[in-house]
Amino acid sequence: MNSRQEIPQIFQTKQLVGLIRFVLLVLLLLVTLVPVVWGFSLAFRSNQEIVTMQGIDQYTFIPKTPTLQNFTRLFELVNIPRVFLLTVFVSVTVTALNLILNSMAAYAFAKIQFPGRDIIFILILATLAIPVEILIIPLYRQIYQMGMMNTLTSLIIPFGANAFGIFFMRQFFLGIPKEIEEAACIDGCSRLHIFGKLMLPLSKAALITLGLQIFLQQWDSFLVPVTFISSESKMLLQVAINYIYSGLYFNDFGVLYAGMLIATIPIIFIFLFLQKYYVAGITSTGIKG
Repeated sequence: MNSRQEIPQIFQTKQLVGLIRFVLLVLLLLVTLVPVVWGFSLAFRSNQEIVTMQGIDQYTFIPKTPTLQNFTRLFELVNIPRVFLLTVFVSVTVTALNLILNSMAAYAFAKIQFPGRDIIFILILATLAIPVEILIIPLYRQIYQMGMMNTLTSLIIPFGANAFGIFFMRQFFLGIPKEIEEAACIDGCSRLHIFGKLMLPLSKAALITLGLQIFLQQWDSFLVPVTFISSESKMLLQVAINYIYSGLYFNDFGVLYAGMLIATIPIIFIFLFLQKYYVAGITSTGIKG
């Protein structure tokens, strides 16, 4: 008799836990989406409507009089097509270099025995504790001495590899059974052939995950471009948006939100298109010694 009573109680408990989890997820979704939707709606409002907004009503997320004047004004202030293409070029180039160099270094640290391997890897990991703000001055001096100031090269070469990417890919390669590599060695494959024909295809999800992270980091980069680039013709997107509202008496907030919308939309679409690979890459990369 007791066992029959316990079954409905367990069922009710599971329903309650499921309901609480659903409510928490909905709240988390609202906390995440509400500021984004509100910010996007400001891009289609006149400046007068923005400054007169008060409280929360039916027009909080929907403009009273939608307008595209902010985008027109934005394109008058900044050469958006050129800035956008330069940002895409730098972000894609840095991402490609990172995927190549990080994966090669990670394969060596994960699968090849050589003197000092663990010590070198620990030293590379130690650089993760150093923020880029501390490195910006010595990096500036090096770039100046190499004659790369005010060039796109200064935004690409110093960031062609990073410690996190090496660590991330190493963890993935450690999860690949060594028997696969041994079988390829028996068949006469070289290290380079194993890496290119075997390891890289198996690490597709991890590479996409790392690529998304690096691309997003470069797309949102501001400190490095504003430090190394002084010409307006070579400005990247985040610097251009900052350039819009850097004036002392700037009050055209609609233009600012229009620039933020243009900077955000591509990242959202890229993530939505590749999210299944991103999730697969995260779940397949465990923390191994």
